[in-house]
Amino acid sequence: MKKSQIVIIILVIITMFAGADFYLNNLGTQAKLPRIPAKPSDSLAMDDQTQTQTGFIDSTFKKDGDVQGYKVEGQTKTSQVYDKFDLSGIKNINIYLDKLTKPSAAPVAPESSTGNAENTSSNIYLYEMHGPAGQGSLTYLQVKLKFLEQINAVTQTLNETGDYGQNSFFYNDKDYENVAFLLVQIQDNLFAFQYSKSDPAVYETVKAIITTLTTNS
Repeated sequence: MKKSQIVIIILVIITMFAGADFYLNNLGTQAKLPRIPAKPSDSLAMDDQTQTQTGFIDSTFKKDGDVQGYKVEGQTKTSQVYDKFDLSGIKNINIYLDKLTKPSAAPVAPESSTGNAENTSSNIYLYEMHGPAGQGSLTYLQVKLKFLEQINAVTQTLNETGDYGQNSFFYNDKDYENVAFLLVQIQDNLFAFQYSKSDPAVYETVKAIITTLTTNS
């Protein structure tokens, strides 16, 4: 073999090694690119700071809005319902808590000193559970199973009824006998109401809200 041919072969081999080294170095650089941070709305903190947050795009009710004569005084994103049942294991739903107050209502003594079960005679706590389109019944089943997993069979019961929406049940707690808890499926979403039993007019308002949600769905 001629010397010139040997030189050409050596140059080709060197060029191949140099190209491979350049490619591998660039590949390592690409693998170390920083992760794009999530949007703020993807990682909302679920603590007391959320009490003043507004602008949840898929929420049915808006802060300061009017609902059957009640004002949406507060709205927060949460992972619990009735300040008791943890639904964080259901990954495909968004949960909001709306506090509805009657502007003209006089304050009364709280029902209890524990969490959101401190209903006054007029306040309504309304939880919105927004699930995937076309899967309302599945979302309802998932939520009901989470309730059953966490329920205290001695003092708590579920009373399923078909009186409201597509599906519904009352949650009963002997520790809060004067507080009503009603969860309703309306199409793709679920709505859980917490209100005092001491004022029948509040229950009528809850039924009017359900009727409006059902009509507009």
